[in-house]
Amino acid sequence: MKFFKVSGKKLLAGIGILLLLGATAGCSDAEKFSWDKLKETHYRMVAGEKFYQEMKAAQNEAAEKEQAEAGIPGEEVAKQELAANENGKVEISLYFSDQNGDYLLEEKREIAMAPGLARATVKELIAGPKTKGFLKTIPEGTQLIDISLENGLCRVDLSKEFKENHWGGSSGEILTVYSLVDTLTQFTTIDQVEILVEGQKVETLAGHMDLSAPVMRNMQIVKETK
Repeated sequence: MKFFKVSGKKLLAGIGILLLLGATAGCSDAEKFSWDKLKETHYRMVAGEKFYQEMKAAQNEAAEKEQAEAGIPGEEVAKQELAANENGKVEISLYFSDQNGDYLLEEKREIAMAPGLARATVKELIAGPKTKGFLKTIPEGTQLIDISLENGLCRVDLSKEFKENHWGGSSGEILTVYSLVDTLTQFTTIDQVEILVEGQKVETLAGHMDLSAPVMRNMQIVKETK
């Protein structure tokens, strides 16, 4: 356990805040009283700002580790109306290029229903199509490094091959980006996608499309198949 020294002024201030907490604990007006805010202020006064920041950093690191181990956003995705069939599988949509490189085509595929569903879906997209006449949209050698979800924003971190091995061209770049975005936004918990390469934001993939901001779903680029 880590110990720290507390000055007399800090101790008195901490006691004062604790008294305020006790006096206002029954208050129901959220605008006048914030229990969490008062506890935070008390901890900073008593423990000191440096110790408080170290504690918060440790908490955040533990939360991120727990999130990664849980397969987020798979846990969130699993809560939506995607029901596994009798074989424990669920049907997902993957978007690949047509032969002319003009549109995306939807390929339905069954995968195991489990935590980490969005992560597994991206890996299926990277692996490429199984339907004849459909073409890959993700460059060869690309690996999924990480994926996370917060307030509808999905961050996808891909390896350097995603950018280095891309074949270029405005149409090719657009199809690559929206194949990933449209595949992920099929899940109701995901509204937009931010693409990272080796943990870093990129302004563009091949010089034509702005990736400095999150990208939203675009189904106009998807061509219906008979």
